[in-house]
Amino acid sequence: MDQRLENEIAHGRQIASYAEEAWGWSGRVGMLRWQRRVEMLCSGLRPGARVLEVGCGTGLLTEEIAKRGVKVYSLDISHELLKKAAGKSGNKEIVFLCSSAYELGFADSVFDNIIGMSVLHHLDMDRALAEFYRILKKGGRIAFSEPNMLNPHIFCERHFFRERFHNSPDETAFVRFALKRQLRERGFTGIEIAPFDFLYPKIPDSLAQKADGLLRAFEKIPLVSEIAGSLFIRAVK
Repeated sequence: MDQRLENEIAHGRQIASYAEEAWGWSGRVGMLRWQRRVEMLCSGLRPGARVLEVGCGTGLLTEEIAKRGVKVYSLDISHELLKKAAGKSGNKEIVFLCSSAYELGFADSVFDNIIGMSVLHHLDMDRALAEFYRILKKGGRIAFSEPNMLNPHIFCERHFFRERFHNSPDETAFVRFALKRQLRERGFTGIEIAPFDFLYPKIPDSLAQKADGLLRAFEKIPLVSEIAGSLFIRAVK
């Protein structure tokens, strides 16, 4: 096993007891941010589709995907996180797998959708995208939400305060123009990458709802939108 995978396994073990807090999904602000991502990632899922969730973590997104009437295969490299995810679910339409994203063991062209929340920035993208392309059906779609490297907080967190913000040794963030080129080089088409989310996790819960409405306006301002905290990524095989 390569060092990057070993680092991610160790990181999952380290944060398993407080993962949702570490990822920023706790509290009112965290819930608003998480719910928005669920809506974006699950948009367009058709009942009966075969869906691969990459990096399921503690299974928060997994249950929401399954509510769309699809067959879900959810994987994570961390035994500890995967155990938490499987413990939450009694849904027979969900299959949990402990696996890396690089050697998935599925036949070619078997999935309608591949989705994930804050997972690509942990991966070797060349290896992961090649495998995603292989197992997607023609016309199949990927959808991910990921951190935006052009956001000042994300930039500083990834470069100067990695341990303070519970980052693993290898995780990074993306610049959307470079990521779009990488997806295109791997054969994907219909690529859309949009910056979103100025809702800072440390905003007090009492201000969360009003702040969410106000800060979404910044996503519509040219240039300003480029420093939003996250990227929503969609592409087609």
